[in-house]
Amino acid sequence: MQILLSFIGENDCYPFERKGAILSILANRQFDKVYLLYNKEKYLKPASDINRYCDQYFPQTRISYKEAPAVNPTDYNTVYPAMYKAVVEITKENKNAEYTISLTSGTPTMHACWIFLQQGGVIKANLIQVSREGIISEVDFNLDDFPQIQKVNEIKTEISRLARENVQLKNRLQLQYDHIIGECPAILKVKEQIQIFSEAPIPIFITGETGTGKELVAEAIHYNSPRKEHQFIPINCGAIPEHLFESELFGHKKGAFTGAIADKPGKFELADKGTIFLDEVAELPPDMQVKLLRVLQEGTFIPVGGSRELRVDVRVISATNQDIKQHVKNGKFREDLFYRLVHTEIKLPPLRRRGDDVILIANHLLQQMNFKYNSNKVLSEPAMKKITYYHYPGNIRQLKNSLEAAYFQAENSILPEHLNFIDINQISARVEIPDKGIDLENDIIPQYYQAALDRTNGNAEQAARLLNLAPHTFRARLRRLNGK
Repeated sequence: MQILLSFIGENDCYPFERKGAILSILANRQFDKVYLLYNKEKYLKPASDINRYCDQYFPQTRISYKEAPAVNPTDYNTVYPAMYKAVVEITKENKNAEYTISLTSGTPTMHACWIFLQQGGVIKANLIQVSREGIISEVDFNLDDFPQIQKVNEIKTEISRLARENVQLKNRLQLQYDHIIGECPAILKVKEQIQIFSEAPIPIFITGETGTGKELVAEAIHYNSPRKEHQFIPINCGAIPEHLFESELFGHKKGAFTGAIADKPGKFELADKGTIFLDEVAELPPDMQVKLLRVLQEGTFIPVGGSRELRVDVRVISATNQDIKQHVKNGKFREDLFYRLVHTEIKLPPLRRRGDDVILIANHLLQQMNFKYNSNKVLSEPAMKKITYYHYPGNIRQLKNSLEAAYFQAENSILPEHLNFIDINQISARVEIPDKGIDLENDIIPQYYQAALDRTNGNAEQAARLLNLAPHTFRARLRRLNGK
């Protein structure tokens, strides 16, 4: 068996957009198995993306993840013991395999530790590296005067590793995978819920408007859970044609229907021991609701055209931007399935209610674009002001789309004129008064008072500040309106 070992580097994080070192190697050399080493949980999402890419383009290669935890990836005293433990475990799992190590991905400290492990006799492996142009070259040490590395004492290494592991465990008090940007109270509550429910083996239900980041929260739950080294598979229930639902979720056998030219595993089989994220679950057709309920109850299903029952261990996280309780009342969604999916609910706030988070998110998105497109553009102060005051009916997705369009128009600095927020219900700057007139005191003003209270979860003092009123004035007017 041919096995490739590699850390996941920053350039490996966007496999569907550009090839990093790992995919460049797989495009030129065939391996039966690849171990992707990671020192922090933030690399698990890229590892999963690489796995999905390989399922599509290199189906003969099996991908496995291996943790090599190091708080500081440039500290030899934590990196080496972590890599030593990972390598020993890999070689025990795969006896009589032939190993190749890629030195390209990861930090220079990691590159050096690979050499220590290979030259010190901990693992017998070929060393390779990849140039920026994707050219692979062998790394060897043929010089007569190259210094010899003595094999370390394994017991001493293990003691060192355990001592440093205690330091690492003390540092693991927060979420290890946290791509959710923001510090507003509502988002801090969401992060707290993620931390609590990641360890709990129960279904999670996420609600929020379109574009608020429901999939990001589902990813955070998965990658902070004991299932983190298995697949996270998102499914958009609103994007699958009704006649393909069963095959997509449960797979099919060759010849099961026209076009089924080979066996195909379904999403539930691929997600075994991992997590499935059912986005827009309210869109599930009635017959699929029955089949999904059976999988949740029994943990078993039969592929389309198959005769043998398959058993899986899958955690289900679901989400919708619709009122699923109303769907249950209307008979559009099964009540028994609702109670199977909804053990607890995480509510995501719309971007317009997240205050200064919008600037944090905008800068984070801009950093991602700079890395992706190899540039260094910034947001101007006037552009940040425009971003702050917009109401975002499309939430974070709308902000990202607008920023990306502005990015390609700007040279170095994004200006207000580069930002075009496209809104389906564009609010006109011109105020229109109907022929019958309006009741400002009894119709318009109460709506703003109620909106301020909704925004502040009923806090009258904070609501008064939003309306630029003194708290006692706001309360007095509110009492008068309630009296009417």
